[in-house]
Amino acid sequence: MKRIGPLAGVLLVFILAALALTQIYKKGKNEKPLIYADIPQGTIDWINSLGNELSGLLSSFNPFPRPTPWGNDDDLGQDPESGLQTLEDEYFIFYFPESLAKTAKLCQEYAHEAIPHLEDIIGKYYYPADMNGRKVPIYLLPTQKDFEKFMGKFSGGGNYERTAGITIQEISPSGYFLKAIGLNGRYAFSDEAYTKNVLWHEMTHYCFFASVDYNQQIDLPMWCYEGIAEYTSLPGERPSFSEKEIKMMRSDCDFSAEYFPYVFENYTGGHSIFTHMEDEYQIEGLKNFLQIMYEKGISYSFKKNFSTTIQAFESDWKADLDKFKK
Repeated sequence: MKRIGPLAGVLLVFILAALALTQIYKKGKNEKPLIYADIPQGTIDWINSLGNELSGLLSSFNPFPRPTPWGNDDDLGQDPESGLQTLEDEYFIFYFPESLAKTAKLCQEYAHEAIPHLEDIIGKYYYPADMNGRKVPIYLLPTQKDFEKFMGKFSGGGNYERTAGITIQEISPSGYFLKAIGLNGRYAFSDEAYTKNVLWHEMTHYCFFASVDYNQQIDLPMWCYEGIAEYTSLPGERPSFSEKEIKMMRSDCDFSAEYFPYVFENYTGGHSIFTHMEDEYQIEGLKNFLQIMYEKGISYSFKKNFSTTIQAFESDWKADLDKFKK
């Protein structure tokens, strides 16, 4: 083997070190800056708590920055052993078995129809360019068994017997990362109108949670994120309740609590809260409420937008619940 002299060796080491630093610098220039560099511990706890039998969410906090680009190469549906087909366009990737090919086409139409509506109500739609190249991955599962198997890839357990759709998300210092949207064919494909409702509901979760500033102390109640998802996914529809349900909501619902006791109170009840907000402050007031809430929290937004408190708005909603009586 040919040997080199001491001086040449030093020069070689210097050159190699300079090249390495250049590559690190170039890589650093290409990496996006950290979006959430100082997430409070209380917010981290809230993120990790999103996901119980009342909610169609599975959420986690990742303390490590996620390298870019994100893309979809690591999606579960990209594994040939999954047996899933794909339907892909510039914004979405649908994963589904051959038996749901027609449903996938229909869902693709619904997903594109949702974009301008979400931009209008939520304030922004998040395209792949906003998500480091990642398209929205949507899984269509035909049976409860298939849905449970799918969920087993993301969670260590849980009861999904009554889940029609789910949004699986991760928040890290690099930002919001949508792992998957899953639709359970046991419920979601019962009729086309409900398929659209479930898909738009989950897409609302995607845009809503991607809009929140996680550098602040956050503890949004379930009625807020499930209620706005129902409100947005059922445009123009007003919820209705039996006299018994209205009585329950007047007794049960504490706007400052983590969640209301019963599923319908968080979803349909939450829908009625935002409908009442529109009744009182018009649609522009509702939109402004969301925009400030993303950055400053729910109590500040009530005060800033409506010159009221969350407790006063709760009392006003309860007093006016009879307008939603069936």
